[in-house]
Amino acid sequence: MNQAGIAWISAATRDPRETRYTWLTNPGARRAADTGRLFDAVVMRVDLGAAVLDLLTAAAEPVGAVIAEEHAGKWAYLVGPGSAEAWLAAVGPAVGPADGTRYHYVGHGGCLTLPGPRPYPGSSMIWIVRPGLSTNLTCVPTLAAAYLHAESHRPGPTP
Repeated sequence: MNQAGIAWISAATRDPRETRYTWLTNPGARRAADTGRLFDAVVMRVDLGAAVLDLLTAAAEPVGAVIAEEHAGKWAYLVGPGSAEAWLAAVGPAVGPADGTRYHYVGHGGCLTLPGPRPYPGSSMIWIVRPGLSTNLTCVPTLAAAYLHAESHRPGPTP
């Protein structure tokens, strides 16, 4: 992750200065970030997250920061703060009638764990797309369209 990415993402933590210092000495350290100020997050199953990234990449759409948490089997796309209504209007409710939870939206008042700028080898939490590369946030309407396409073309979760 470049210095611009570190500065931007650390600004979402409760003590950005301490976070930057920690990451200088321990670049694999995880930090908690408050959502709703610099970004919100859309958290989805790993299979949908990967399919969405494939769709966005194939369409040459800008993709913001994306976090993978292997043990939980989830990916988190960082989106603009206050995007919950736009996401809900485009995608619908988080709970589907047959499938259970479709996604989790983390907005104002929420918290998201961030991997360090250089996660440790074998870490279960990594950056799929690092902040600071081009755009830090994925456009909600673009993400929603890719999510709906991926969801409609993927099998449901394995029991």
